[in-house]
Amino acid sequence: MKTSRRQFLQRAGAVSAAALTVPLLSGSSEQRTTVLVNHIGFLPKGTKVCVVGAEDSNATIFQLINIRTDAVVFQGKLRAAVGDLGSFGVGDFSGLDSIGDYYIKAGESRSVPFPIHPDVYRDPVKKAIGYFAIQRCGGSTTGYHAPCHLDDGCRHDNGSHQRAVGGWHDACDVRKWVDATIYGMLGLAEAARLFPSGAERAAVIEELRWGNYYFHSMQEPAGYVMDYCGGDDGNNFTDNVIGSSDDRVVHTNPCQVVAQFHFIAAQARVARLVIDSDPNYAQKCKAAAWRALRWCIAKSLPRAASGLAAAVSACAAAYQAFGATEYRELAVDCAWQLVDLQVKRGGANSPYGFFLTSPHDREPVRDIMNGNLPLLALCDILEALPEHPAAGRWREVLALHTEHLTTMSQRSAFGIIPFGLYLENPGGNRRAGNYWYRWFMMRGGENHSTSDWWVGTNAHLASNGLGLLRASHILKNPQLAALAQRQLDWILGNNPFNCSMMTGVGINQPELYRNRTLTPHTPLIPGGVMNGLGGSAADECVVEPGEWTTCEYWTPMVSYTMRLAAALQRGAALP
Repeated sequence: MKTSRRQFLQRAGAVSAAALTVPLLSGSSEQRTTVLVNHIGFLPKGTKVCVVGAEDSNATIFQLINIRTDAVVFQGKLRAAVGDLGSFGVGDFSGLDSIGDYYIKAGESRSVPFPIHPDVYRDPVKKAIGYFAIQRCGGSTTGYHAPCHLDDGCRHDNGSHQRAVGGWHDACDVRKWVDATIYGMLGLAEAARLFPSGAERAAVIEELRWGNYYFHSMQEPAGYVMDYCGGDDGNNFTDNVIGSSDDRVVHTNPCQVVAQFHFIAAQARVARLVIDSDPNYAQKCKAAAWRALRWCIAKSLPRAASGLAAAVSACAAAYQAFGATEYRELAVDCAWQLVDLQVKRGGANSPYGFFLTSPHDREPVRDIMNGNLPLLALCDILEALPEHPAAGRWREVLALHTEHLTTMSQRSAFGIIPFGLYLENPGGNRRAGNYWYRWFMMRGGENHSTSDWWVGTNAHLASNGLGLLRASHILKNPQLAALAQRQLDWILGNNPFNCSMMTGVGINQPELYRNRTLTPHTPLIPGGVMNGLGGSAADECVVEPGEWTTCEYWTPMVSYTMRLAAALQRGAALP
């Protein structure tokens, strides 16, 4: 059921001291908590922004107060911001870098308590890593309903047994879509960079190997990776007995081309992580990546923007890991094709710098699950080949795209990136020159699955944040890092509902979706990230507590949020 901002805040109620990691001041629990901030907190040298709701529209200043001493340590002016998502006051306190626990007061309202600390994102990343252990499928000791699905699976093409045990459940169900769960590999590989040694790094490597067992099992001798085991026709627990009637079907057709290249990227990144500790396993990953690439080349390479971008990223990662010139040449070739899909100039007041879907489809790229792959691809190839003769041109394309993202983000007080541009009005009547746009996914008609298929935008926002952070280093533009921070802020509380969409981090999480066909239900899992806030038909911000559209865990949402938090914590993204 759709819930408005006011209804959600009323249902959430005032924030109590017991719900927070630091105590509230005496008597403060009766104050409104409509000063919006990132519930996790902020890095000392990072961007720090608060947003004050319309309830305190008369407030002109905000004060940052140290919880322990009750001292006002910073005072700033609120900038009036009138945008698509409402009228707010925006305060910037990036200049304060003192470690401590704080809250913000503006008018009669206040924020939740939050820290400023140099390791503020380390614990959320660790929680996200632990999320995958709880979502394990198979004979693990950590999965929430282990052992499960020891009888996966039965080949769709000939009925024979195909061992497809392991991996992770994708969402608040037990499906194992390859194109979704492969994002667990990409997220964990990046998170591993936070832990150069010790037990924490070992745990991440173990989790990567657990997931990779499933993906290696799903790779056919021809080189391609099969689609999934346990989809809509196997969203159930089984008796764990091979050969009985409830064995889940392995869909043997190839998964989407984007996922094929993500598989290659995952193998390359895992190989780089284990080359010293387990060279034999690294070689196994190298061989798997090479077989997948040969199949992709033989079946014809993609021409659509998302596929080209995935190919660039995969080949750049494989070149860094394995050094083969074939990977480098293919990355360069696909990068040039991707560049050709960028709209370089717009009409009067019309957007430019974005990418078209394909040479034959003039719709701008919009990808709710895969995120902004062209942005990430440009960063990948520039990090892998910074001295290539074409690097200057690629930087120009990257700069033009980030300029587009920056311009569009200024249309709301929250600094988030709208979901996408459209050739025709998709609902909401939001116009940008010759195009229309929406902040949130269109209800009905956006996806081929069903007419009402739409979800929240957390993967979209976090992928843009990750790319913007990386671009800030490549282009030496700190404003892009500030914009990257705003994307994570929205996911973790600085949004109109004052809700963190990450379980176990922050407060006011909406009710998690419960799949009515499964027993037991997927539990609340620390580190799990819900799909995110969505939009009405008129593109107004909504949350639907207990519904899959906004409040279900999906692997890409968890992965991209973990990657962005890890990159911010490291102070730079993966080279």
